[in-house]
Amino acid sequence: MNTNKQFKTMLILLLVTVSGINHALATAPNWTIDPAGYQYNMTMLAVVNINCSEMLSTGNRIGVFKDSECRGSALTNQVINGRYLASLFIYSNIVSGELLTFKIYDALKDTVYETSMKIEFQQNSAYGNASSPYVVYSKFPCYFTKDILPVTNFISPDNDGKNDFFAIDDIDSYQDFSLTVYNEFGLEVYKKASGYRNDWGGTYQGNTLQTGAYYYLFKNSSSGKEYKGILNIIRSN
Repeated sequence: MNTNKQFKTMLILLLVTVSGINHALATAPNWTIDPAGYQYNMTMLAVVNINCSEMLSTGNRIGVFKDSECRGSALTNQVINGRYLASLFIYSNIVSGELLTFKIYDALKDTVYETSMKIEFQQNSAYGNASSPYVVYSKFPCYFTKDILPVTNFISPDNDGKNDFFAIDDIDSYQDFSLTVYNEFGLEVYKKASGYRNDWGGTYQGNTLQTGAYYYLFKNSSSGKEYKGILNIIRSN
C-alpha cells in the first residue's frame, strides 16, 4: 500500500515537472530563420551580458534582426573556458551595409530584452572568437562599471601567435574610444581615432619599435571616460 502511494506521488511530481518544462519551452521566443532564403552570411561567436553581468547558462538565446525579421539565432550552449557562447550564422541578401539589431532571451527570468546595440552586415565577416567573444549587452555600454581596462600590459610581437598585438578584452564595446600610444619621451607612436580592432603590433611609420615601456591613453571624448596605463614591448631578439 505504501509502495502504491509512493509511486503515485512520484508520478504526480514527474507530471508537474514535465508540465513546467513544457511551459518554459512554450514561452521561449520562436526566433527562426530559413537560410535558403538568403544569399550571404557571416558568423558570430557571442556571450550574453544582462545588466552588466555575463550570463552563465546554456538556455539563454541571442537573436539578430533586421527590423522585425530574424536574421540569426542561437542558444548559449557552447561552454569554452567557463564562458557560455552562442554560435550564430547571420544572413542577408545584401552583401554589406545592412544595419542589424539584437534581442536577448533570459531563460531564467523568461524575459526578452531589447538592446540598443547595432552591427553592420558584411559578407563572410566573423564577429568574436573563442578567446575574445563578441558581447551582446542588454544594457550598453557596460565599460562604465570597469575601473581598470581589461588588457594585458605587454606585447611580444614576434609572430608566434601569442601577445603579438595590443589586445583589449571585449573590444567591440569600446568602438567610440580613441587609442593613442606614446614613447617615454611623449612622442605619439600610434593613433586610432575610433574603432580600434586589437591590431597594433608595436610599429611606428612601418618600422618596429624598440623594446621598452610605452604609455597608452584610451579615451571616449563624448563621455570623458578614459583609461591610462603602461604598455611594455618585449622582443626576443
